[in-house]
Amino acid sequence: MPTSASPLVSVIIPVFNAGEYLRPAIDSILQQTLQDFELIIVDDCSRDESLSVARSYETDPRVKVLANAQNRGRSFSDNYGAEFACGKYIAKMDADDVALPHRLQTQVDFLEQNPSVGLTSSFMQCFGESDIVYEYPVSADAVRSFMLFNMPVANPTAFFRRSLLQEHGLRYDDTIQDTFGEDYEFIARVAQVVDIVNQPEILLHYRTLPQTLKADVHARRNAKSNQIRERQLRVFGIPFTERELLVHNTISYFPFTLGDITLAEVHTWLWKLNAFNQERRYADPAAMLRCVAERWFLTCYLNPDKRTNSLREFQRYSLAGHYRPTAKLRGKFLLKSYILRHF
Repeated sequence: MPTSASPLVSVIIPVFNAGEYLRPAIDSILQQTLQDFELIIVDDCSRDESLSVARSYETDPRVKVLANAQNRGRSFSDNYGAEFACGKYIAKMDADDVALPHRLQTQVDFLEQNPSVGLTSSFMQCFGESDIVYEYPVSADAVRSFMLFNMPVANPTAFFRRSLLQEHGLRYDDTIQDTFGEDYEFIARVAQVVDIVNQPEILLHYRTLPQTLKADVHARRNAKSNQIRERQLRVFGIPFTERELLVHNTISYFPFTLGDITLAEVHTWLWKLNAFNQERRYADPAAMLRCVAERWFLTCYLNPDKRTNSLREFQRYSLAGHYRPTAKLRGKFLLKSYILRHF
């Protein structure tokens, strides 16, 4: 364990076969405007040059390189790195991404100014195969509402108080050896003990790879996420049938492909979530209503077909009154519905 004076931030980078991208990731941390940090790199038995790249930085006293004795998975590496962390805060970082220079300072300032918040993350700008911006719910209640459907935090920019691990015994579930869902599962447990609030600004460039390399990743991630969503619904306390669980999981991730599920079923389930929250106050009622209303719009928008006028279906149900799409998005919806029904 480190014996020097404690740094303010411990940055943990788990690595597995990321040698091609690792150097820019490490450099982006070493070049932060906030310099009061330690960088802990955990190699998980990489078969490429990852470990040698990491060890080339050990001349910097801020850098510590750990090597697992056998391949144990992302969760184990996260926990192992945290055992050596001495900082007041822990910053997550992926081995193939690039942190913006002010990332750590921005996140330290935010948690210092908001003592009731235990964990934060930020928006991310994609690069590589995509240039979209990943945005996340901001307020604590918006995060809690969104978490019923999907991961509400940008894991590569997750930044939290180390006291969460010490005082609440929180650890990543290292029985999840594949790199799918361990972040969602961890965040779901964090949200039960502290507020999570995201910062609505880009603090990291997120590397995206060709979809041919990612297809199996998405399938396994969704399978694990379905299990976590079911657990979240049970924490929420709402009773549900197997069919309702299928509806919930289907509308929780892109592209919301309904199959034999009807839009009426979707609205009934979303309205049930909203009504249940009105009674139990799991999240602020206004935040939950906005969340399910947006989910209603997205489901209708992504499922136009020749038989169903999904725009009309969207408009005729109650949740439509609680979500107002942008003029551009509404125009695209109108155009898609017209083309599918007339051509």
